[in-house]
Amino acid sequence: NDILDFSKIESGRLELEKAPLALRDCVESALDLLAAKAGDKGIDLLYEFSDGVPGTIEGDVTRLRQILVNLLGNAVKFTEHGEIVLTVTLAEDSAPPAGSAAPFGASRACTLQFNVRDTGIGIPAAAMQRLFGSFTQVDASTTRKYGGTGLGLAISRRLVDLMGGRMWVESEEGKGTVFRFTLPTHALPSKPRPYQQPGGVARLDGLRVLIVDDNATNCRILTTVARRWGMRPRDTQSSLEACKWIEAGEAFDVAILDMNMPDMDGVALARAIRRHRSAQELPLVLLSSIGHREVNDDLFAVDLTKPVKPSQLFDVLADLMVRECRRPEEIGTSVPNLVAAMPTPNDLRILLAEDNAVNQKVALFMLHKAGLRADVAANGFEVLESVQRQPYDIIIMDVQMPEMDGFEATSCIRKEQSKVHNRQIPIIAMTAKAMLGDREKCLDAGMNDYVSKPIDPYALAESLNKWLPL
Repeated sequence: NDILDFSKIESGRLELEKAPLALRDCVESALDLLAAKAGDKGIDLLYEFSDGVPGTIEGDVTRLRQILVNLLGNAVKFTEHGEIVLTVTLAEDSAPPAGSAAPFGASRACTLQFNVRDTGIGIPAAAMQRLFGSFTQVDASTTRKYGGTGLGLAISRRLVDLMGGRMWVESEEGKGTVFRFTLPTHALPSKPRPYQQPGGVARLDGLRVLIVDDNATNCRILTTVARRWGMRPRDTQSSLEACKWIEAGEAFDVAILDMNMPDMDGVALARAIRRHRSAQELPLVLLSSIGHREVNDDLFAVDLTKPVKPSQLFDVLADLMVRECRRPEEIGTSVPNLVAAMPTPNDLRILLAEDNAVNQKVALFMLHKAGLRADVAANGFEVLESVQRQPYDIIIMDVQMPEMDGFEATSCIRKEQSKVHNRQIPIIAMTAKAMLGDREKCLDAGMNDYVSKPIDPYALAESLNKWLPL
């Protein structure tokens, strides 16, 4: 495959695709391919996106992934201990204008920079000149010990050149290497994912999280992510220090523990914590490498493999918050008082239209606290199918859904009801935009009311009381 790719590049017959590219998905898929090898060697494989990096860009996902896999593969091959860190940043001249909606607003030109840093054997200064040559490696002993065609870096650099960027390397023998490359592209409009929004839709803000990881880089990454979600993290690289905090009575809502740590590993630390806090008082999340899982249901609520994806971590923390009711004052304990006057609430037929699994759990929990049950639809098409199967007393409709959004689904429902002259089903819109004019837009589309995300239980209860049949 390397030889075929190299031949296409040399003959000028390699064509690059220009299509919308989900950047984080591309990076994570490349990391997934190398995670097992890194785990087997006991190497921490980590990644980080800087603020402002767009979610969707224009490019060739296959070729970008190929470059990343080549660089990460080399890093894993030539690293025996320590860490490999992939970072994605915006070049200094690509920062969006102050106050702009980028990267989720209009399309704009930008330049990304990718850095793959390892703590491996490094590259001698004398070998740097021929590093990107075809069919060459650092020296003959490298080929004998590590294998390979000597084409990976040559192909990667030429692909970067074809994309309009440049690739270079910095290294110190015995200490490690950093490969860097730039990628001129266009940031395309994209909907922010729940975990990319401050505080998140599941209201993680204020949650007290203990982070224990002997790797300083991963500790910093987890702490940064937690702060972006509005959480209150306290981190340490020492299991013994974490034990002292627990024994001293410091309050935490959840703890994230690394498995492989000196002095006391994740399992031993979890056992020490359980002597002071029950699973209900302090749920524990374990981070472990592939092939090194040590799950114990009595100790850990969840086991995640490294490198942990923000989307996974967000879903886990949001699910624990709902399951364990860590923040009851924000999840809707007051809702039953507001809807207590409703007659026979269990007989009411409610349809919840929401594509995000975490949002579904939070909304269903609020309804459950009010003594209400709901059917769930994940997109507009499922809404229409559900309405055709049976009548509903009310629909809680997310505005942004895949395949068919809430506006289009509402329009279809209203057209169908106008034909048969039936009573209109009240539709409550849910939207994360919460901007001036959104309420009017929802009402103009045929919806009856509007609640913004994150959902305020009082606002939801008020709307239900207003529109549910008495």
